[in-house]
Amino acid sequence: MTMGSYNGLPLDDDILDRIMTFCPTFGTLQSTILVSKAFHRVFQAHPKSINRSVAYNIVGPALPQALRVVRYPYDGYTSDGDPSTMAEVCPEDHDPSVITAEEKETLQENSRVVAVLEDIYSLTNKDRTSKTSVLTSEESWRFRRAMYRIMLYCHLFPGNRYSKEEIDPSDEELVDKIRKQRISILSDYPTDDLRELHSAVKFLCNIFDSVTNAQSNVTEALLSTGPSGVLRAWQHRSYHVLEDDIDLMFFEDDEEIPIFIKSTARTTPARVVLPPGGLKLYTAANWDRFPIILTNLLKNNLKLNQTVAQPFYAATAHLVNSDALGPFLGDLFALKIHTAPAFDDWEKTDSYCFMCFTKFLEEHLWIWFLEERTKGGWTSPEDCWYGWNCRTQVHKPSHAETKNHLCIPKKGDPA
Repeated sequence: MTMGSYNGLPLDDDILDRIMTFCPTFGTLQSTILVSKAFHRVFQAHPKSINRSVAYNIVGPALPQALRVVRYPYDGYTSDGDPSTMAEVCPEDHDPSVITAEEKETLQENSRVVAVLEDIYSLTNKDRTSKTSVLTSEESWRFRRAMYRIMLYCHLFPGNRYSKEEIDPSDEELVDKIRKQRISILSDYPTDDLRELHSAVKFLCNIFDSVTNAQSNVTEALLSTGPSGVLRAWQHRSYHVLEDDIDLMFFEDDEEIPIFIKSTARTTPARVVLPPGGLKLYTAANWDRFPIILTNLLKNNLKLNQTVAQPFYAATAHLVNSDALGPFLGDLFALKIHTAPAFDDWEKTDSYCFMCFTKFLEEHLWIWFLEERTKGGWTSPEDCWYGWNCRTQVHKPSHAETKNHLCIPKKGDPA
């Protein structure tokens, strides 16, 4: 053991080596190496093992699968060749080969994508109250391993590999070749691992279904964009963000498209990573995904009164498909109105079903809007006796404009 003393570091070389192996990112490792000549010297002596340790800190135990992704395309393998040779060219192993600067960058980006997807998976399948993953270490490893394998699959068979003009579903020879290529890749995994992949694909399907209105041909095609495509669609709440990654012309027809992943996840349950769950109850962690148009939740006939609905839509437009929706809905719990005593004991830390939470919003959005307009300088005209229940406000613009309907009915049925 050599004692380092430069820059006040009287530490053994093996301790300096150990310190570097605990770096959480490659950027941190680089900064550590620049701290002193002692760190630099030790790193130069053991670059493979130190880089490998930091890569493991970033990716976790799914590192073999993650490295397999970043090292595609491989020497000796082409997408036009026999895919069954891919396993031999770049097997899933723990080979301590040098990790290049480009591979480090891609490893970190792919790890970010997989980590965010794990958070979403945990939220939608395990604990709907936590926006960060609560998967066990075993569950997390299974999930991440499956994600990296799907990434690899989608690198091998990208959605832009063929154009619509090149694919003829009646060309049985071409379709059979494509299917055999895919089968040869999947056949490399043991049965239990295939079940994990199936569970992961089901999860990805569910995300795409939520942004495509469950058009099966669209979902199957979009899966070819892989986990990164799924994450972008989730974040933008639309699949149109992927138009540069895949030919959207494929989606114009209802016929099945033979070149994409064919998921059986819709008919066969997968309980490998976790039992299926979902956003069946709503909490502060998933309010931003509440699937309803706020304008439709205006009280009774207010939604049909354009003098109310239009400015309400303008006031809430920034909440559409936005993470800002969650905090906004949480603030409604601070509104206590005597017309809705059933909600007096509601707390935003609790869980609510879709129907109940919808009713809560109907009872509170109108009063929020009234307060918001008043704060903005709006002067309320005389209240209509029938308030939000008024039918005249729907078909008589002059009445809608000259009377205030954001109020409790004084006549008629207030319910």
